[in-house]
Formats: sequence, structure tokens, C-alpha cells
Amino acid sequence: MANLVTTIGTALQSGHRRYGWAAAALVGALLIVLPPAVLGIYGQRQLIVIAVYTLIVSGLNISFGYGGELALGQVAMFAAGAYVSAVLADHGHKDILLALVASVVAAGVIGVVSGVPGLRLSHWSLALTSFFVVLLVPKVLSLFKEQTGGLLGMSTTFEPTIFGRTLGFTGFFCFALGVTVVWMAIFRNLILSRFGDELRVLRESPLLASSLGLSVFRVRISAYLLGSLPAGAAGCLIAYLNGFVSPDGFRFDLAVALLAAAVVGGSDSIYGAIIGSALLVLGPLQASGAATYSVLVYGLFLLVIGVVFSGGIAGLLRLGLRRLAGSTSTPLGVSAEAAAADFSEHSIPGERLEVRGVTKSFGGVRALNDVTLSAAPGQVTALIGANGAGKTTLLNAISGFVAMDQGEVQLGQERLDGRPPYRIARSGVRRTYQTPLIPQSMTALEVVTSGRLGSAGAGKLAAILRLPSFWRARRADLDAGYGALAFAGQATIATTDARSLPLGTRRLLEVVRAMAGEPRLILLDEPAAGLDEEGLEELGRLIRRASDAGGTVILVEHNIGFVLGLADHVHVLELGRVIASGTPDHVRAHPDVIASYLGRRGAAGADTETVGS
Repeated sequence: MANLVTTIGTALQSGHRRYGWAAAALVGALLIVLPPAVLGIYGQRQLIVIAVYTLIVSGLNISFGYGGELALGQVAMFAAGAYVSAVLADHGHKDILLALVASVVAAGVIGVVSGVPGLRLSHWSLALTSFFVVLLVPKVLSLFKEQTGGLLGMSTTFEPTIFGRTLGFTGFFCFALGVTVVWMAIFRNLILSRFGDELRVLRESPLLASSLGLSVFRVRISAYLLGSLPAGAAGCLIAYLNGFVSPDGFRFDLAVALLAAAVVGGSDSIYGAIIGSALLVLGPLQASGAATYSVLVYGLFLLVIGVVFSGGIAGLLRLGLRRLAGSTSTPLGVSAEAAAADFSEHSIPGERLEVRGVTKSFGGVRALNDVTLSAAPGQVTALIGANGAGKTTLLNAISGFVAMDQGEVQLGQERLDGRPPYRIARSGVRRTYQTPLIPQSMTALEVVTSGRLGSAGAGKLAAILRLPSFWRARRADLDAGYGALAFAGQATIATTDARSLPLGTRRLLEVVRAMAGEPRLILLDEPAAGLDEEGLEELGRLIRRASDAGGTVILVEHNIGFVLGLADHVHVLELGRVIASGTPDHVRAHPDVIASYLGRRGAAGADTETVGS
């Protein structure tokens, strides 16, 4: 019996991406066809309302749940869609397809106009900007009183038509649910593509997103814009459903209700929007005191249920499926040995790095002082020195996160200095950080394949339509990701939740992610911190294999025994200057290094000492 349950769970989990669209399409078709036959008008209206809220909440989930950007502006976009449809109907334009398109366009315009200022600054700037946009809705409607009816609202007296034929209520019901099903298919395909991985990486850290080759602003504005479009469609549907629109339907308490629905259903789940919207419509919206005490009702709903179910109800269901399915060691049907061999042949194309005269000051402190050094392919080049010597600052200067005052950085035949971080990353520079940056809700394989986000791949349209170019790019990403895991001897954790892995494995996973993106240069910032002897040995083997495969590896580390036992070439920094360069034996015996950093005991027994940590 236990084996049967595990088999069913595995089938459900593996089929989520391959065949989930077919199951969703079947459920959507049943929802469209069956209710008119078995439900009355009231039941059909409730389903339409759930569909309307599903559209809005799913859009919120794109920017908030997946992208980590707290935005409340969906209410303003919802209002834009509703009023555009109402104005068109008032002027005799009864075709609901025209109204739908116009509403979506209007919502997109408002999304861009309201999102760009906040997204250029910070998370809280976007939250405040979108909050004020919602508060401005009644004011804007009052300014255009002749067109919108002001605070009194306006009626949509015409029945919707499509290509000249009147829909009727049943026809409108099918249209509304059809729009929602189509959008949910688009939403699903976007999330289960590189774009979904980009959002999860951005939610974890904009720094990480940039170091993987992503333009943080472009990803943010794409998420906010895409999240605004279904809100416009929802506005069109609600205007025709109610036959009346007024500012009272787009107040701030609705924004709180939508946020509650997103959190409770599961803001980082594809189908969490449906669950949250259904609970909202059938729960708090039915409460007799909801109209009077709406903010309190929705706030309690958000706090209590959101705390109890931190991942939402959809998160609980997802966790249950994973526990049923267990772990799969060969998710691609390829042996780990074959994947590792294929990866090692051509996946780490190292280039020579030249750093010339790099200088950087912070106020009156010179963190880097005319630093000149090089790193060759097929070698591990180490940077050592006391805390504050400038090691991490140099890595940040190479990768573009710190603007140099002067100097040059050249990788192969390409100049890197002066470029933004994401463009440097796209040139083949990959790095790790002192604290592992592992996004939530990603398996180890997904974390590793995210190392390829900055490389060329299929666009959003190809992902939505599942064109052949999408499948080719997806297969290449999965092959490279699984090959890198197998190369590191970690193929068995491919389907494991990455956040649940031990610290040592997560540090290894960061190195593997850096290797998966066909790096010309790998920068490792204290990857051995916190590792035991077994973890150090495993990390050392992986770094050596990466360099032997042709990689150019720069290692910053305080564990002197680990560094001198692994590195081919060592540069020693002191107060932003390079005071010694050479082989580990040369550096160990250098008098300036002994005097300023290793000390007599460190020079004699560097194989066991950890200095400067």
C-alpha cells in the first residue's frame, strides 16, 4: 500500500509540469460547461465572481508571490478595466471583446505609469506608490465626472455582444470563465519557464539576480506589467456582471482582501489564486459585517490564516505531493555518469583574467590601491589577506557591483570595467557569496539551472505558446543543470527542496550553479565558511575538478590550510595592496606575508591554521 501511495505521488508530481496543462484544461472545460446545466443564476454568479478575483489575485501573485514585490495597485487597474468597459458601453460599443482588449490595455498603461517610479527605487517605494494610486481612484473619477459619473458611478445598460450576437447570461458566464481559463494557462506557462525562475531568484535577492545576468529593473517591470493585465480583464467582466460601476467598488479594503486571498491560497502557487479567491468569495465576502468592518475582517483573515499556513493552502498541498513522491535520482532519464561526462567536455570555457591598476576608495579609506594581478584558465587562483584587506571588494569590482575609481578588468579579449553587473554576468562571470543565496520553493536542479538565466533562451511568447524553441531551450537548461550536479557528485539531490539541504551542500550547490552557466570566470567568496573536514574535502575536490575542466577560478578564503593545499597561484592583499604573489610555497615563505598575515606559526603550520577569520 505504501508503495502504491508513493507511486501515485510521484506520478502526480512528475506530471505537474508535463501534463498539468491537460488536467487544468479538462477542469476548466468542465467548469464552463457543467454549471449552466446544474446551477442556478446565483451559483453561476458566484463562480463568475470567483473567476474575477482569480484574475486579479493571480496577477498579484506574479509580482508579490513570485517576484517578492509588495504592490497593491491591482485595485486601480481593476477599476481602469471596469470604467473603460462602462464608458465604451455608454457610447454604444457593446462588443465585449473590444471592451476586454481596451480594458487590458488601460490596465497595462496604468501598471507601467505607476510601477516605473517605485520599481526604480525599492520594494517599499513600490508599495507606497501603488498604495497612493489606489487612494487616488475616487479623486480621478471625480475629475472626469461627466464621463464616469463621479462618486455616483455609472450604469452599463447594454447586454454584451460578441461579433454582433447577444451573449445572454449563460453566454456571458461561459465567456467569463473562458477568459479566466485562458489566462490561467498563460500564467502557468510563464511560471513554469525561465521567467518563473527569474522571479524566484529576484525574490531571494536582487544581488543574486544581477550576478546571474538578469536586469533587475526589467524583470520587476515585466512582472508588474504582466500582473496588471488580468486585473484589467477582471474589471471588464465585473462591469458587465453588475451592470454598474462606482468608486465604492474599488476602495483600499479591496486591496487588503486581495492580499489576504493571495496569502491564504498560496502566493507562490499557480493555483493558489483560485483557492484564495474561492475562500474569499465564499467566506469573508459572505459575512454580514464585511461591508461595515471590511478592513478588520480581511485583516484578521490575512493574519490568522496567513500565519497558520505560511505557504498558503496550495503550499500544504504541494508539500504533501512531494512527501508522497519522495526523491528521484535521475529525473531526466539519463545516468549520472553520462551526464557528468558530457558536462565536463565543454561546459567550463575558462578565459584569462587581467586586473590592472584597480583603485577604489570609500570616503577617505582606500579599499583597493593599484591592484594588478591575473588568473589563468585551468588554475585555482587564491586571494588571501586579513579582514579588510580588500578581497571581497576586488571581487565586487571585477563583477561590477563596485564602481572602480580607476583601472581595467579584462577577460580574454573583452573589457569588463564600466559595465553594469548583469552585463558582466552575461559575459560569463559567475560568483558565489559569503552567505548562500538559495531561492525558496526551488529544487536543487532548479537552483542549478538558474545559473543559465543570463544566457540566450526562448522568449516569453515561446514559453506561453510552448513553441519548439521553448522545449529546445528547456532541454538544454535541464541537461546542463543535471550534468553540473552529476559532475559535482550531487545527482541524487536533484529533486530535493534546496532550502532543506545542509549548509555544506547548499554551499556546494552555489558553486555548481556558477559552473552550470558556461562560465569564463568563477569567483568564489569564502565558500568554505562553516564547513567541517568532510565538507572541505568535498568542496576542494569540486573546485579542483572545475579548474581541471578548464575553468578560471578565483578563490577568496580565510582557511589558509585549505587555500594553500588547493591553489595553484596565490595573491596576498594587505590594506588594498598586493604584497606578494606566487605559488603557495613561495607565499608561505615570503617575509612580508609572514610578518603581516601568516605569522611564524602560520608559516610553519599553514596546513592546519585558519587565519584572519
